[in-house]
Amino acid sequence: MLIGTTACSGKSDDAKTPSSSTSTSTSATPTATSRTPSTSTAAETLPDLTAAQVVAAFAGQKYQCATDEAYETCSKGTTSVQVLIGTQPRPAVLSLQATGAPAEAATALAEFAPQALELAHVNPRAKIVDWLKQQQGKAAGTTTAGNWTVEFSTESGTERPGAILTLTDKLCKANCGAE
Repeated sequence: MLIGTTACSGKSDDAKTPSSSTSTSTSATPTATSRTPSTSTAAETLPDLTAAQVVAAFAGQKYQCATDEAYETCSKGTTSVQVLIGTQPRPAVLSLQATGAPAEAATALAEFAPQALELAHVNPRAKIVDWLKQQQGKAAGTTTAGNWTVEFSTESGTERPGAILTLTDKLCKANCGAE
């Protein structure tokens, strides 16, 4: 794998994109670190956040974050989120993960997803969460929600078994994944 930053040119039709630079400052979006997720706002459309702002939101909720290759990984307990580092208006790739036996990990992932998707300002969150709940007992599945391609999978027989929910920005046109 190559280590580096990726860029993406694409705009979200879901919400206005906040203006940003390559700075990792989160002062432009104070709600990224101070907002406490709640299920009552599941239908609310939230503004897009940059990768740095998404990481700041997770760090503000006491997740331990560190850079790993082209991703920033934020972990707490058996759950984690990987955010593709880049300068795009929102992360080109978000990967939610829960470790453990596939069935237990899938349940943990379904419990983690509502908070994680709200912290990352993913729209439409409720549709993705509902679809994820329907994947219980399945090994894999794919759907689309808004401007996201959503993939669910489980892994067993590996050094890190678990369940993974990956969201890929359909609007991203170039450098939209780890090289």
